[in-house]
Order: sequence, then structure tokens, then C-alpha cells
Amino acid sequence: MKQKLLNNTEAIAIGFMAVLALVTGGWNTIVCAVIAGLLIGLSANQNRDGIIRAGVLGAIASIITAIMGYIFNSWVSTLPGVDNQAPDHLTAYPLILAVVIGTITSLVVAWIHSIHEEARRKQAFLIFMVVCAVIFPFFDQCPTLAWNGPISIANPTVGCTTSKALLWVNAVIVTMIFALQALGLNIVAGYAGLLDLGYVAFFAIGAYTMGFLNSDHLVAQDTFLKTQFGFWLVVWGSAAAAAFFGLLLGAPTLPLRGDYLAIVTLGFGEIIPIAAKNLAEVRIFEPISLFINQLFSKADAQSLDRMQNAEAFLKNTLCLVGCDPTRPFDFTAGTKGISPISPPVFGNILGIPKIYAFVNGDYIPWYFLALVLLAGSAFFIFRLRDSRVGRAWVSMREDELAANAMGIDIVHTKLLAFIIGAMFSGFAGAFYASYVSFIEPGSFAFDISVTVLAMVILGGTGNITGVILGAFITRVVDLVVLERLKQLINGITEKVFFSGIDNPALVQFVQSIADATAYKVMLFGLILVVMMKVRPQGLIPAETAAQKRKA
Repeated sequence: MKQKLLNNTEAIAIGFMAVLALVTGGWNTIVCAVIAGLLIGLSANQNRDGIIRAGVLGAIASIITAIMGYIFNSWVSTLPGVDNQAPDHLTAYPLILAVVIGTITSLVVAWIHSIHEEARRKQAFLIFMVVCAVIFPFFDQCPTLAWNGPISIANPTVGCTTSKALLWVNAVIVTMIFALQALGLNIVAGYAGLLDLGYVAFFAIGAYTMGFLNSDHLVAQDTFLKTQFGFWLVVWGSAAAAAFFGLLLGAPTLPLRGDYLAIVTLGFGEIIPIAAKNLAEVRIFEPISLFINQLFSKADAQSLDRMQNAEAFLKNTLCLVGCDPTRPFDFTAGTKGISPISPPVFGNILGIPKIYAFVNGDYIPWYFLALVLLAGSAFFIFRLRDSRVGRAWVSMREDELAANAMGIDIVHTKLLAFIIGAMFSGFAGAFYASYVSFIEPGSFAFDISVTVLAMVILGGTGNITGVILGAFITRVVDLVVLERLKQLINGITEKVFFSGIDNPALVQFVQSIADATAYKVMLFGLILVVMMKVRPQGLIPAETAAQKRKA
């Protein structure tokens, strides 16, 4: 049978990376070419002809990507509203490197993919990905933008005389945080088959725990907390707090299935941000004295809220929390948010001097910390999947009655899924709070739960690699592609269609309609509909037990 000119993966890789190079350009063209080469290499046949074909297609894809990068450098970068790039970003040097490195990437990945022994193939691919992951942040933060003779090889920082390429690394760090969330939801929805639409609640609980214990918010209010506990201790406390609330949510939902479970978890996800918004002014009284005082006192609850007669009311009532007449207890800071939240520090504990402190804006340490957390979590979940508990989750997902008949404790198994899944979301929330150094209730809206669920479904329910891939596709489209596409469309409309029209209101109206970022929720919904219709198992389907036995 004659092979098609391009298979689906190769066509998607070339098309998507060409569009990405068109809206990013500069040194980002190299990143686009590498991703295209990676996808082409993974889709190659496992033979010598497959390697040659992958090299040819990789070269073609890299050339197309370089052409799109040239169009960006020569035309798109001149449009109004497009982010300015350093002059050295817009030279032919990164375009030539994109062709060379993209072709080499496709050849290397195709060669790795052609290794017939599965263990060796996985080890080689893991080594390749580790090398790329280690090189990436240094390239993104400090590419050698200027050639200054041989010294540029000995000291690449010589090329950092111009602006840094800050497009990718921040987006990748946020993506890894969301991938950590998606791995936790994959336990609940992918392994155990429990649809959780309020998963953002555990993310918020982990973030607020970090905000409470690793900032001066509670310390400044003369509470029991006299000092911050530090990131390395609080991050585990955040995971434990989220796991505890996962137990509280899981216990009453044990009899529920399907849509009923989804509705209950959705309600829980809405309760937590609302509670965080309204716990900015808290007073707690002993109930008996409060009841007696309300019967015989002229000061009512409404006058207390207006701080009228507050001193007399508090004098005759046993107050437990928020007893200052002029200032109730501020538990969550409401819509003002908690800030700043302290970053991680190496040392400065148990007598060990401070060795290094993370700094907001210095992305490379944050990148590697997020990478280690994501890799460690993926390894833990990978081992957990093949354990007795993981097999019990899968059995319960396939047929709960049969699993119960085979002796699986359904109550215990469901609770473990909620607890462990919530723990990973709290873990991600704690890291997110420390990374952005600011949290407020609006950061934990319902659309985060939908986005994380889209990651799991897009990548492949029950597959760790697929879930991480789904997270990267979803967040990169959101944070990079749509934002740059918005700049491109706005620049074209302003320069081409409205160049001679002096009507700012009309320009703003048209640009608001063409704002690509405003349609991201619709885009994710469309992706879910298409995936359910075309490929319901996801981009990388989970390997079934029958396939494992056959292998």
C-alpha cells in the first residue's frame, strides 16, 4: 500500500509550528523548528527508510518554519502593537539555526524511535528530553544573540547584551504547574473514573495555605503565627490541607455517580472562592452569650457591621475571634489578595545559613524547581498506577459492581482517589502562590477546572505522558499562540484597514471582536467536542491490560 505524503501527525506538526513561527518569529523560530522535528521523528516508521524520511520532512518543516520566521521578522514585527524585539533577534542567524537544529532533531528522534528494544528506546528518549529540558531555559533567557569571536563559545553570556527572550520560559513554568494539577485530576477522573468539576477548589486551598503560612498576612494581625514557616515546610502542609478537604468532599459523595457527583463537586469548587472572598472581616462569638446579648442589647448585627455600638456589644459577649472593635479579623484579605508571598530559600533553617533565595523575575531557578516537582510527581503516579491501589482504581472505573464482587473496598478506594488527587492539586497551588507571590479569589475561577479537565481529555485519560502533553498544548495555545495572534490581528487591522480612519472607538470595537484570547473557552470547548467525536481516547491513549499482555 502506498504511503501517504504526510500522515496526520506530520501535517499537524508542520502546520501548527508554521503558524507559531509566524506569530512569534526571531529566536523563537528555533523552538518551533525543534518541536516540529520532535513530532515528525516520533511519527516515523521504525526502520532505516523511516529515519531518512523523517530527516527529509524535518528539513522541509524547518525551512517552512524559517520562512514564516522571516515573514515575522520583515513584516509582522513592524505592525503596531506587536512586542518589540531586539535587532539581533530579527537577523538571518536564528533562521539558519532553526533549519539545522530542526533537521537534526527529527533525525535523532527518528533514530531513537527506531530502536526495537522498548527499554533502550525509552531510556534514549528520556535522555534526549532531559538534555532538551536542561538547555531550554538558558537558551530562552540568554541566547547568544551577538557573535563576538571565539569568546562567544567560551562565554555565551557575552551575547546577552540585548533584551532577553521572555516569551517561553514563564509560559512553560505555568504550564508545568497546570500539568501537576492535571496529573492529580487524572487520578480522580482517569484512573478512578470519578468526574470532578470542582478540582480548582483544592488548588485554591493549597495556594491559600501557602499564603497564610508563608507570608506576613497572619503574622501582622497578632495571631498565634509569629513567623513564617518557609516554602519547603508549607508546601507539604498545603498538600496535606488539600488532602484533608479531599477527604471531606469524598466522604459524602461516596453514594453518588455520574452527573450527580459532577454537580456536587462543581458546588464545592464554587464554595471555596466565594468563602475566600467573604472571609476578609471575621468575628466569631460564643453562641450562648451572643444569643443572650442579641435578646437584651440594642446593638444588633447590622449596627455591628457598621461599627456602631461595637464596643458595647463586644463587652457583653464572649468573643473568640476578631475581638478588636475597630478591626475584625482579616482571614483571607478578600479581593485585595495576599501579597507578597515569600519564595523558596535554600538554607536559613535549623542553623543552616541562607545559601540561595529565589527571586521573582529570575525564571531559571523556578523553572528547574517546577521541572523537578513535575518529574517527581509523574514518577510517583507512574509507580502508583501499577500498584495494588492503582489497579483497584482502574477496576472500579471499568465496573464498580464487579470490582466490589472481587473484594475491592469501594469506599476506601474512592476516598484514596479523592485524597491523593486533591493532594497534587494543593501541591500545585502552593507552588503557584509562591511563584506569582499574590493570590486572590478571582485566580481560582471555574474555568480552571474546565481547562485542567480539557488537558486530561485532550492528552489521553489515564495516560501520564498524554496528560502532560495535553497540558503543554493547552497552556501554550492559551499563553503564547492566542496572545501573539491577538497582536497580529490588531496590528493588521490598525495598519491595513484603519490606517486612514481617525476613529479610535471603531478601531477598539473591531479589535475587541477579533481578540483571539476572548475565545479561548470556546476554543477549548470545541477541542473537547472534536476529540470526543474523532478520538475519544485522547492523543496518547492509555495502554489497556490486553495490550500489555499482547506486548
